[in-house]
Amino acid sequence: MTAHACAAAGMAPLLLEAERLGLGGSGHASGIVATEASASFRDFEAAAGRRAARAHFDQTRRAALDLAATVRRLGIKAQMAGAGAFRVAAFDAPVKVLRREADERRGAGIDGAWQTPAAIARATGLEATDGGVKLGAWAVCDPFRMVLGFAAAAAARGAEIFERSPVTKVTFDRKRATVVTARGRIVAAHVVHCTGEPTTLVRALVRHFHLSQRSLVASAAVPAKVRKAMSPVDTVVIDADTPPHRIRWTDDHRVVVSGADGPRVSARQMEKHLVQRTGQLMYELSRLYPDVSGVMPAYGWSMPLALSADGGLYAGSHRNFPHQLFAFGTAHDPARAFLASRVILRALQESPISEDQYLGFARAL
Repeated sequence: MTAHACAAAGMAPLLLEAERLGLGGSGHASGIVATEASASFRDFEAAAGRRAARAHFDQTRRAALDLAATVRRLGIKAQMAGAGAFRVAAFDAPVKVLRREADERRGAGIDGAWQTPAAIARATGLEATDGGVKLGAWAVCDPFRMVLGFAAAAAARGAEIFERSPVTKVTFDRKRATVVTARGRIVAAHVVHCTGEPTTLVRALVRHFHLSQRSLVASAAVPAKVRKAMSPVDTVVIDADTPPHRIRWTDDHRVVVSGADGPRVSARQMEKHLVQRTGQLMYELSRLYPDVSGVMPAYGWSMPLALSADGGLYAGSHRNFPHQLFAFGTAHDPARAFLASRVILRALQESPISEDQYLGFARAL
């Protein structure tokens, strides 16, 4: 997205990918496009202040809408479609906390209207709830196709893309930055790190993030009879559990569940970990929708997460790394990635808007 934004603005971006495009966190995400900056506006405001919270939530919502328009304009075939979204209080979830969250959002002019248990049941098919929050205009997509679509659009506008080209070092002086790879050096006016989280190139920035791992499972195709007893296919359901579960549908009638966030595991442990987490997520789905109990999982996988202390992304510069810009803490959400690309473009064009100051590292320094 950043490469396309720069190329469309008349710049000459060069994109270096260590492996293959889309095979990292972006391609392994759930494909949910959220219009909120984090699950809790109240917690965000308490951590970063009202202005920062408003900036993140307002800009994320706008980015989600702009992303949908851009995908249509570019003709990217990422199966992007609008979806209603509901955060529900199920089982022993703290309904009072969720109700206060809805009230706080309403007072701040943020999407999030409280819904009664009856309204939630009609919208999501969930009976065992104490109510919930209706969120803004979310969307779903195929995240891997989204990555490839923007890459193709960037290349069509003149961006150069090199896969299997890991960067080993980035150095800088008073005027330029130098990118070092195994086969050569590239001197540039600016270097942009769009890796979702700090890598070994900028170890000092890891302290701003909590690194974890999210598990996901896609079911086998759900029979029509079972689908009728579950949420509508154009609805995203998020529970108020800790960590939360997110439930969405695919075009081929599979249900995708993400959640069970936890510490990262080694490659040696991954297979065993995925088997355990796949079973766990399918069981937790059946607690919400008992009719799905007989449906088997088809795929289980994981994605890396890097979450900031206040839950928001960091997009822009850092005073300790001249000539460099960053897009971290996106949680591999296409809306956050799109927002980060716009913040970075404005920084490169030296035309930031007032809200950009709250989206960057300055709020944590």
